[in-house]
Amino acid sequence: MSTRRRNRRRRNYFIDSDSDSDSDSGHRHAADRISDLPDSILVHILSLLPIEDAIKTDVLSKRWQFLWTHVPSLLFRHRRPYRNGGDIDETSDDINEVSDFVAFVDKTLVLCSGSEVKKFGVCFGFEWEFTSRVNSWTRFAVKNEVEELHLELPVPVIHWDYGNSYLLPQLMYTNSRFRELNFSYCRVMPKGAVRWNSLKKLSIGYAKLSDDVIRRILEGCPVLEILEFHHYEGFSHLHIGNASLKKLILREFWGDEDEGDGEDESRLEIWAPYLQSLEILGCLGRNFRLMNVSSLVDVTLNCHIVTCEDDSDDVYERIQNVFRGFLVSLVHVKSLTLGIWALQVLSIMEEKGLSCPLLKCERLTLDTLLDKSEVPGIACMFESSPNLETLDINLSSSCVSECFWEIRDELFNFDEEHYWTSRKRTFRCLTLHLKKVTFTRLGGYSYDSNFPLVQFLLKNARVLQKMVINMAGETSKPPEEFFQAAQKLLSFPRCSPDAVVMFYK
Repeated sequence: MSTRRRNRRRRNYFIDSDSDSDSDSGHRHAADRISDLPDSILVHILSLLPIEDAIKTDVLSKRWQFLWTHVPSLLFRHRRPYRNGGDIDETSDDINEVSDFVAFVDKTLVLCSGSEVKKFGVCFGFEWEFTSRVNSWTRFAVKNEVEELHLELPVPVIHWDYGNSYLLPQLMYTNSRFRELNFSYCRVMPKGAVRWNSLKKLSIGYAKLSDDVIRRILEGCPVLEILEFHHYEGFSHLHIGNASLKKLILREFWGDEDEGDGEDESRLEIWAPYLQSLEILGCLGRNFRLMNVSSLVDVTLNCHIVTCEDDSDDVYERIQNVFRGFLVSLVHVKSLTLGIWALQVLSIMEEKGLSCPLLKCERLTLDTLLDKSEVPGIACMFESSPNLETLDINLSSSCVSECFWEIRDELFNFDEEHYWTSRKRTFRCLTLHLKKVTFTRLGGYSYDSNFPLVQFLLKNARVLQKMVINMAGETSKPPEEFFQAAQKLLSFPRCSPDAVVMFYK
């Protein structure tokens, strides 16, 4: 046989070996290549899916049948847990759906019994008849030594009463395996000592907590690092002696104004000598008093104290005193964030000629609308922060715009457009220290209305090195408007020869 014929046959052989039947077999093998991965990788992939979708993979093959039961995270969330602005409105369809959801959780946990679950969470509209079922879920968490537990159990609005909320069983308070706990709409009422010896993070919301409960929790969490309370009431003392606790978050404090007759009874006292980070956010139903917070480095005051319409004429004076008390306790803080309400209080103080304590703040973040009622407050912070090196101004999307509208026209009667150019005084921070300024969402409303502050900073910050204009997310504005604004900004004179203006879109 000639060499040419042998090569032709050889070529034909290789062509035949790539026939349709063999090709289909190869494609089937390629399509199932994921099943050749190790169990650990497949379980990791399943853990990234909602638990309902992970369970559905058991129909793929015997290889997948019970693979999902080894995922380390079980998070169950009813698809309609909230209605009517955060509460549950009960209908017959809702009741049937919730019952089906509870049955689904029960069945899933039976199949996962004995598995190594590290994170477990449930969110659904709680009814008292489901108490025993939820108790069995908490027993599952304890038995399987779950490290992270989340329970979010809002009561339907027609049944809402704190006494109808789910009562955490006592066995929950003596589990030393917990590393992170998150309770919402639960009654936290330990009868004995709390032993959360490994707990690093605790969040409790929509709850009424007594001083005694707070004391037991803090005593029973020797290594706690982060503590959060949101939508809460009931206690008046927060004395934190744990040297490990570094961050405290307080959000939406309901308060109990009718508990006492005087101002002292409606005050929350915070004593935390080792605390490094503090955030006070949202609506406050009572006043705060910061006592020993000497280790604080980072503080956020993006909050507002509720004032009733029938308050006496000295309401503004009391608010000024409260906020000034905040600042006196925070003079040593290096990083400070202030929201709209805080800037408006400072504006009132500024326009009335009231002094503000000198701060050691080196980084200042302002969540602001750059509204007329906030501008004097910003000037007040410039004067009170002589060591300021970094300034971040975030144009807020907050719905809180006017907290003191009754006295706006009386106090803030200056020409808003020329406020900064009319300032005759010199700010020490602009002369000696301010090196970086960042504006976020500068054109959230109108570029032109926010330019006066930008122009003032460029003209007066003598050691400024960088100004960053971050316009990311401002998709509603046409490109032409963005480029026109950029050109105008670049035309402003700069006091510092090293100042660079950067734009992000």
